[in-house]
Amino acid sequence: METKEFENTVGLGLGRAVLHLLDHDARPYREIILDACLHNKAYDPQVEGSRAVYMLEMMRASGELAFYADAVIPSLVEEADDWDTSQRFQIARLLAQDGNQSARQAMHSAFQTKMISDNEVAAEFIELDGLAGLVFVVRRIGELLTQNPERWEDDYLLWVASDIYGKEEVEAALKNAAETDTNIKAYLNAVEENRTLRALNQRPDPTSLTYGDVRSLIEANKAGGILHLWAKTASESNLRLAADDLTKETDAKKLKLYLGLFRKRKFPRELDHLFRLVELPDGPVPRHALGVLANLEHERIRSIAFSLVETRSSLRDYAIDLLVNNFHDRDHAIIEAWCDAELDLGTLNAFDRSLRDFFAAHPDSECEGRLLRKLYEREPCAHCRSSVVERLLALGALPETLRRECEYDSYADTRELVKHRNN
Repeated sequence: METKEFENTVGLGLGRAVLHLLDHDARPYREIILDACLHNKAYDPQVEGSRAVYMLEMMRASGELAFYADAVIPSLVEEADDWDTSQRFQIARLLAQDGNQSARQAMHSAFQTKMISDNEVAAEFIELDGLAGLVFVVRRIGELLTQNPERWEDDYLLWVASDIYGKEEVEAALKNAAETDTNIKAYLNAVEENRTLRALNQRPDPTSLTYGDVRSLIEANKAGGILHLWAKTASESNLRLAADDLTKETDAKKLKLYLGLFRKRKFPRELDHLFRLVELPDGPVPRHALGVLANLEHERIRSIAFSLVETRSSLRDYAIDLLVNNFHDRDHAIIEAWCDAELDLGTLNAFDRSLRDFFAAHPDSECEGRLLRKLYEREPCAHCRSSVVERLLALGALPETLRRECEYDSYADTRELVKHRNN
């Protein structure tokens, strides 16, 4: 495998990179592997998470585990973004669990000396040392809280530990430690304060809101996710009132909120105003307007889909969505051609996500299987690729070569999919 191809394969998080190293000299790929150890290459790390397990498998497959470990361990004290730091700590934790004492010592030293705010990093100590690890990180966080009382702290670490050891055991361990440790007490006080604020700011039951309440929330720009919940059960008369207000609104932020009401409900008025909103420069308003149009049937909506692709509009992400309810014969071949020709990874990812609804509404297992196998090779998001693999398995269209490499995929859910299929 050429180095450029190997680099692309690692970037996508495909398991074939690990399999390739098992049978080939890894030295030509040293820089690529080391870079991927130190930097999380996930397309969307917030969704995909750390690639530590994937990289550790690659380190082992290379036959040079010590070389990469000796580079990752000292990097724990270096400045890096949160995603990179989290991955480095997770690799170190895995090494420590395998008996690498240098990794264990470096983790503790780095957490003590650096101002690490990432809870994902702190959680690695719970995985490593159990409740003793929880006490260790809570003590350090509490120390930072006493130095900076404005620091915000939630109960994520308590949730992680409780999920493993049980709520009562976690609370007892920290309560006992807090009796003689002011830093742990400061942490617990901060968490309790946060819980109290959350309870006070709990959003109301959306079904209890009148349309007047909803309109007031929109006017105050305080609506948030409650609008979508309200819209699910809103009466047709209330939706008509909302549509009327939408057509009169000119403020972009409020327009976005009004449009959000019709993300899953059909817009009950004439569509001319929505068509005008789509013609605005790219931004939240035209994108939300396209989302509303995707729920509707109209020949002009279909024409918009083709225009977006043909002009290579930055809004073409929505093109396949617009065809779901505006389908014509031969559209399967059309959307396959769109996906084949698309070079922008963000748009390709959007097309991939749109295909689920498209094929659910217009089944064609042969076309779907063929298209998904091609997307497997190009989908930049490992989380989304997991859905591709799941669907290919359901179709009986996942080749054995792909199933085998999925055992080493960068995304844990993908590995689980093929593991369970084997069992």
